[in-house]
Amino acid sequence: MKRLTFAALFLGASLVSAFAAAADAVEKYAEAAAVGANNSYKRGIPNDGVTRSARAYAQGNVLVHEYVLAIRADATEKELAAWRAGTRSEIFPGVCSAMKGDDFFQRRGFQIRYRYLNQSDKVLDEFQVNKPSCKAYGL
Repeated sequence: MKRLTFAALFLGASLVSAFAAAADAVEKYAEAAAVGANNSYKRGIPNDGVTRSARAYAQGNVLVHEYVLAIRADATEKELAAWRAGTRSEIFPGVCSAMKGDDFFQRRGFQIRYRYLNQSDKVLDEFQVNKPSCKAYGL
């Protein structure tokens, strides 16, 4: 019985160690993706007439793209809702398609979050692109 207990403890410790290593690999992947995105943003932010700044950073297994937008202060909720729907309809198909062959995205839990702020740092929209959300969009 003692052998079985030791074997079970050893196996449990090995699984925890393997899980920690896998989680660490995904976090490093997110960090590398953030560096790449920031390098791209340094070359030029999206030239859409609205985006004032862009940055990327990692939060664990999540790559966060954060954009500060110059929008009208009097934009109505209806206008913002239409903008949110349009933005998501552009982001999801492209990102989900690009991530189809990415093992970190498909099997290891890597995710991408998009945050849009106004110039007063109020969140205009925030959403996550991950394997379940791509499925929910039928992608």
